[in-house]
Amino acid sequence: MSTNAIVNHPNLLAGQLRIDVTDTTQFGVYSTGLVKKHQIGTRYRIGDRVFHYGHADGSAVKAGFGAQNNGIYRNIGGGVVSARVIGDMWVDILLDATEGAAEWFGTKNNMVGGMMVMAGNTIPSFRMITGHEKGANAATIKVYLDGPLVEATDAAKMIEMAQNPYNQLRNDGGTQHSVMGVAPMTGVDGSFGWFQSWGPCWCNPDLPVADTQYWRTVVFVEGGGIRSYNDASAEDGNQVAGFVIDQTSALADNPPFIFLQICP
Repeated sequence: MSTNAIVNHPNLLAGQLRIDVTDTTQFGVYSTGLVKKHQIGTRYRIGDRVFHYGHADGSAVKAGFGAQNNGIYRNIGGGVVSARVIGDMWVDILLDATEGAAEWFGTKNNMVGGMMVMAGNTIPSFRMITGHEKGANAATIKVYLDGPLVEATDAAKMIEMAQNPYNQLRNDGGTQHSVMGVAPMTGVDGSFGWFQSWGPCWCNPDLPVADTQYWRTVVFVEGGGIRSYNDASAEDGNQVAGFVIDQTSALADNPPFIFLQICP
């Protein structure tokens, strides 16, 4: 049975974030910078508001816009190399050239906060990734999990993994991207910062919101802006952003103060 300790798992950050008015990398949740200061996905709460620490990758992120996850999932072609027993908290996987790249397992612990699901002998096992070894093409590495396996499994089981959803955030549009948080600060490509996922928030409107009687629900649209759900009725499946907080008037272009509802 495995005795691996849980390592490097993104969790709630306790206490107060440092604020130094002479250093923009230490402006609390309004910080941005090119140096990573927390584990990607770390959660922080201020009253009703919840933030997650994330990484702009591939494009800049804009203040007031939903930041979209450009990470993907992958069927690990080499599968699980060896059989696992009840209580194990790791799996060993065989990497190919894609999975051995820096944005996957080519950098140690880069995939912390990601997810995996493994076909079991009778039931599938879903776990979060808490750590892993570094590996390149054709390497076999260990991937550590956030909890023990509850059944023994044979070797060569199919396994799928997804990247940390806060590690590749962007605002470049796209119709198959989910918003993981709203950036309180504009950040350049490659920067790190906090992204709000719950609570009172201001979001940039794509169209006037809540300007018709009973229209309270707002959704994200391509590029990370919001519009009233009813205005997006022709775009079935838009991600719900939340609801408008304040009292509004018909035919008015109301400020989009919303109660964000992504991740509490």
